[in-house]
Amino acid sequence: MRINSNMTSGMDTLEQTSRRKNVEKANSVDNQSATKSTGGLLDAVTISERGKDVSGMTQLLKEIPDVRADKVAELKEKIASGNYNVSGRDIASKIINSALDDTF
Repeated sequence: MRINSNMTSGMDTLEQTSRRKNVEKANSVDNQSATKSTGGLLDAVTISERGKDVSGMTQLLKEIPDVRADKVAELKEKIASGNYNVSGRDIASKIINSALDDTF
C-alpha cells in the first residue's frame, strides 16, 4: 500500500479530533467538580482601577457635545453684525497647513 499526503492529513485530522474529544471530556469533568465545589460559580471578572478610570473617561467624553455652541453663537453674532473679518493670508495658511498635515 502506498501512503500519500492525503492519507496522512486525514489521519492527522482523526488524531486531532480524538484529542479534542479527550480534552472536552476532561474539561467537562473539571467543570462539574468545580460547579459542585463552588456552588455553581465558575468564572469571575475583575476590572482593574485603570480600566474603571478609562471606562469613566470614555463615558464623560461621550457626554461632551461635538459642537461648541458658545463659539458657534459668537461667530454667528460677528457675521450678522458684519464684524467678522478674516484675512486671505490666514485662509491660505490654513489651507496649506491642512494639506501638509494630510500629506505627512
